[in-house]
Amino acid sequence: MKRLLLVVVLIAMSACLLAQITPYGSARVGYWLENWDEDRTGYGESDLRSNYLLQSNSRFGVDFKQEGFDAKVEFGAAPSLRLLWARQSFGNWSLLVGQEEVIPNQKTNQVYNSDGNLIGWGAVDGGRRTQIKFAMDNGLYAALIQPNMVNPAGAPGTAEFLIPMVNVGFNYRRDAISLAPTFVFQTFEYDEYKNGGREGSVMSWLGAVTFDYNANPILVRASFNYGSNTGNMGYTGPNNFAGWKVERDEDDNITNEETVDTATLGGWLTFQYNISPIFNMTAGFGYAASSNDDWDNDDDRMAIYLQAQYRAGRLRIIPEIGLMDEMNNTRGDSQGSIMYFGTQLRLDF
Repeated sequence: MKRLLLVVVLIAMSACLLAQITPYGSARVGYWLENWDEDRTGYGESDLRSNYLLQSNSRFGVDFKQEGFDAKVEFGAAPSLRLLWARQSFGNWSLLVGQEEVIPNQKTNQVYNSDGNLIGWGAVDGGRRTQIKFAMDNGLYAALIQPNMVNPAGAPGTAEFLIPMVNVGFNYRRDAISLAPTFVFQTFEYDEYKNGGREGSVMSWLGAVTFDYNANPILVRASFNYGSNTGNMGYTGPNNFAGWKVERDEDDNITNEETVDTATLGGWLTFQYNISPIFNMTAGFGYAASSNDDWDNDDDRMAIYLQAQYRAGRLRIIPEIGLMDEMNNTRGDSQGSIMYFGTQLRLDF
């Protein structure tokens, strides 16, 4: 066994010596002034707050490339492992193994909130998860992804799965137009072996599509997504988790328990104008809403922002102003909003 391990290590070291190795990094600092209105603070008065931070998505990584093979390892500022994957090409298709982003092209360029990208405010992002991904040169792909299982609120038991999360999609590009439809599916069961052996299941799915029209100096991007119980597979949104319904008789005995599906839709639109090769302006809008048969009202939110981006060598200066409005909750109560202004300073190396 020790000899086999030594052989594997020597082969890996040889592959690294033969590969083209490229280190890279990005240091990102944000400074923001935030005006929380009286509904958002929760104590009847507005409040001006400041936020100055090294963004958690600042990173350092290394790319490995050689003929028919590439790999990446990347760490964040936490510190945390962001990416660790290797990909082998087999003619007109490739196989990726490791931790990689899930549906990375369904979000905007908003920089507030550590490159929030309007995620949960119309945009969707699957994060970075362990996966095996098959991709064709024509843009088709399919991935088996480590599940992210969250029980409905109040549901008992331990989550268990038989099949991984599944993602299929297609990346199309022709001239100035690109189209990226994708679909994610996950199902799991939760069981409690006490109190009568209650059990249940949650099925989550999400369909999304992003459209780009790039006719320099104009770039228009739009996206739409719709899904069910998306929070139970790790996606951010307005109250987007399945509900847990308990029915009782006149003596307060439980007669039935079940999950209640929550539907969530979202979308965003951005318009970018490139004033010069080093300076551009972007306006963006996002909206998301969730609904459930047990609620009196939908839970919705919207966001809007205006951004400028200036490049000076490796430095990017990105001032931005915007509004994040939580709108109304499932009871129809206002949840307040945050008006923000500030900038991100970013140095890529």
